[in-house]
Amino acid sequence: MKKELDEKLCADYPKLFVDRHGDMRTTCMVWGFECGDGWYNIIDQLCGNIQHHLDWKEKNIASAIKHNNMIDSLQAGDDTLFLASYGTYNADYVETCREDFGPAKLREIPEAVHQVTVTQVKEKFGTLRFYYSGGDDAISGMVRMAESMSSVTCEECGTPGRRRGGGWVRTLCDTHAEARGIFTTAEDDAGV
Repeated sequence: MKKELDEKLCADYPKLFVDRHGDMRTTCMVWGFECGDGWYNIIDQLCGNIQHHLDWKEKNIASAIKHNNMIDSLQAGDDTLFLASYGTYNADYVETCREDFGPAKLREIPEAVHQVTVTQVKEKFGTLRFYYSGGDDAISGMVRMAESMSSVTCEECGTPGRRRGGGWVRTLCDTHAEARGIFTTAEDDAGV
């Protein structure tokens, strides 16, 4: 991938690519994004969705903790936290909220999701491979979807493509396949 695109991804998602220039004994990101520019949009959208999901989960945890602290303090007779959150609203609304919060149940604290740290991004067998640590099942699904999208997206230009054979399997559009002299798909080479 071009240096400019590599740098943009790292600048846009610093938490994900914290090890971009790390030690080669702990991360393969030292070699950068080992794929063509055509998959930039797939990687960019994937990273955006991952970080948004992580930030959303963190916000929900903080909101539940704040809510529970407010309920606990109200039930103990201290309305300081409640007034800090609702004190600027009109008096009738504040009193309605105070009544609602009095007998309210505590919220369940969502499970924390560890920050994703990307360890390698590359092409393998004609599709994107995105290796990382952290995350949850939702992020795993996002990664599988992005990897699947790469199998129908030209690695060189990002237009619709197909997996092509001829030794090294690549996903290319007709134009880039022809420029490389590849005239069969991976399925043709496998006898499918």
